Amino acid sequence: MRITATLAAVLAGIALVGPPERAGAQEVYRWYDRDGNVHYTQQPPPPNALRAPPPPAPGAPPSPPEPETAEPAAPSATERTPPAETHPAPRVTADPAELARALEAYRRGDYATAMDIIRPLAEKGDATAQSRLAGLLERGAGVEPDVVEAARWYRKGAEGGDPIAQDNLGSMLSEGRGVARDEAEAVVWWERAAERGVTAAQVKLGSAYAEGAGVPKDEALAVQWWRHAARQGFPPAQDRLGFAYEHGTGVGRSDADAMGWYLAAAEQGFARAQVNLGNLYRKRRKPEDLAEAIRWYRVAAAQGYPPGQHSLAEAYALGVGVKQDYVEAARLYRQAAEQGFTPSQMALAGMYLRGEGVLRSRDEADRWMQRAVDAGDPRAREALDSTPLSR
Repeated sequence: MRITATLAAVLAGIALVGPPERAGAQEVYRWYDRDGNVHYTQQPPPPNALRAPPPPAPGAPPSPPEPETAEPAAPSATERTPPAETHPAPRVTADPAELARALEAYRRGDYATAMDIIRPLAEKGDATAQSRLAGLLERGAGVEPDVVEAARWYRKGAEGGDPIAQDNLGSMLSEGRGVARDEAEAVVWWERAAERGVTAAQVKLGSAYAEGAGVPKDEALAVQWWRHAARQGFPPAQDRLGFAYEHGTGVGRSDADAMGWYLAAAEQGFARAQVNLGNLYRKRRKPEDLAEAIRWYRVAAAQGYPPGQHSLAEAYALGVGVKQDYVEAARLYRQAAEQGFTPSQMALAGMYLRGEGVLRSRDEADRWMQRAVDAGDPRAREALDSTPLSR
């Protein structure tokens, strides 16, 4: 498989802005506001800012740990080739001005106008219009959501060569939304989109290899695809690559490289990476590292990210890196629990059972534990069966 992804390509609709160039590290302050945004200023940060930690090795974004000497190996041709089209539709290219007018209408929330412009172009065979029509149908923008029809138009756009349609068709095939589930064909379309530079498809393709979903499991090849996307500045890929380095999955284990990639994603506001970075600091257990862990948990929690809220709540409940505060722990657990995060629902049930930070209530404890059970968490069912909370 030859990789032709261009470094400038990014997923449509996502703007990734790198940190500004710095003349000297001593002249610039790096800090975060309460919403998780990173700032670089020559003036000291405001008093309520979250100061960023010094960049850990290898820095952010990290330099490539090692050069890649070989292209990723391809699966067999039979696995990679989709059914051939008997009568492929002729390629039609719409007027870019019309597509731009439809996009502007969409951004204004005028979905009816966007649909009126896009549908005729899609029906004439323009692959980009077909992809955008599928997106409107999938999201129910101005129309009733229709995933079956969306999948049909994504396929038309994908077969017409639109890389975003190829990526989205792969996702629908992988999940069985609007089409019969087919992980092997999903990989085919992700590969096509990945080779066109769609970073989201590169991440999904890497995950398929990591899990052996639709292709033989190959963790090293998964890392190569994540690296391609990570080097383009795509936060989910940077986070996946950091996780691979932290756990030695498909690459040599390295906390330094993991921290660098997590930081690269965290500084772009990617909450999952912020929590993973916090967890990595927390494992060190030194006071200064625990302080940085708390800092990152706060940034993630400020974005309303349940694992960030849960991790910060846990720190307050245990008094790790902060002064023990059951009231604050319960408040944060509740924020995550109300979003359906089952570990927080179980933790909040425990606090009600013990009366920590809340008035003791077996009824409330039972209610929150039951919500976790209803959400399908096997640990909650085990806890409820072994220690009934109800009277």
